[in-house]
Amino acid sequence: MAAHERGVEHGGTEEPRPGAGEILYSVQYLRAAAAYLVVLFHLTASLGGETKQATGFAVGAIGVDIFFILSGFVMALIVDRSPRIDNRFLIRRLARIVPLYHLMTLALFMVVLSAPSLLNTARADFAHLASSLLFLPYDSPGGGNHPILTLGWTLNYEIFFYVLIALCVRLFHDRTLLSVVALLCGLAALGTMLGSNTLVARFYLDPIILEFGIGILVYRYIYREQGGPRVGVYWLALFTGLLILLLRYDITSQDWRFIAFGIPASLIVAGGVKTLNFRVEWLRRLGDWSFSTYLIHVYVIQLAVKLVLPALAPSMMTPLPLALIVLPVTILASAILYRHVEMPAMSWVLHVTGSRRRQAAPAT
Repeated sequence: MAAHERGVEHGGTEEPRPGAGEILYSVQYLRAAAAYLVVLFHLTASLGGETKQATGFAVGAIGVDIFFILSGFVMALIVDRSPRIDNRFLIRRLARIVPLYHLMTLALFMVVLSAPSLLNTARADFAHLASSLLFLPYDSPGGGNHPILTLGWTLNYEIFFYVLIALCVRLFHDRTLLSVVALLCGLAALGTMLGSNTLVARFYLDPIILEFGIGILVYRYIYREQGGPRVGVYWLALFTGLLILLLRYDITSQDWRFIAFGIPASLIVAGGVKTLNFRVEWLRRLGDWSFSTYLIHVYVIQLAVKLVLPALAPSMMTPLPLALIVLPVTILASAILYRHVEMPAMSWVLHVTGSRRRQAAPAT
């Protein structure tokens, strides 16, 4: 969810081989689309919770699945194109996620300690804080795995995925990451056969982890391969994925999210990385800012719901008026957070750990 690229990732990956330094515009476009699908999902859910009306945009939750598949794709690209994968690989992955996420988690925890009435969070729990900072699942009192910054459940999966990659590359010298795909399949199969009686089993054996493996396969057998089907086939895959979403609008109740969301998300990513190769700079910027967007948008939405919604007439309490406020504010907040917090914090960590690339270009 969080990896961006300069070549592959802005300012923090192994130096790619010659000719591998292009920005993957298609990945950035897909990342932007995924981020704003999640924004619309949470906007309509929050509006529905306040007005007690059915305003849900359940299909927007697929943004997370698109993020997971893109993460597998980008990690496969990094490992394949980097001349050397060493201990700095995991440091760079952590530097991309940890600084901003920890800062926002600690800020939220301080608000919960000092003014819990401002948030829906019930109480400040130091065990909960520790599990959140360590990217570990936590059995919340209300049930489920919810870090203090609730959206962090997806980052717990991201860190788990990065650790698996580091282990497989180090132990098996596997630059294809097919051993990672096999391991993910084995874990999901184990969860299906044995059941998930504990939080740890429910989390780490959930079939959603297969989406990272799909991203690896999309890179290796679709994007990386030369030739293959004509571009029309990939446009067909992209539109088929979108069509499935339109035909299966409310699919969040499915037991296997991997099937309900994973299949259309896979088609969208597989088609998108081969077709969305045009250059639109502002859309690429939205992709650059997508990690900041992901972490900040819920709080923009909550401010709008608490401050703006009560001033609207009942007939105006629909998603569109709220979206016209939330979307531009979210874009602005994301740009500011990216430029003044996310990138400086990542650069500082890379500098302190000595993991910055020798010839890294400035982040855009």
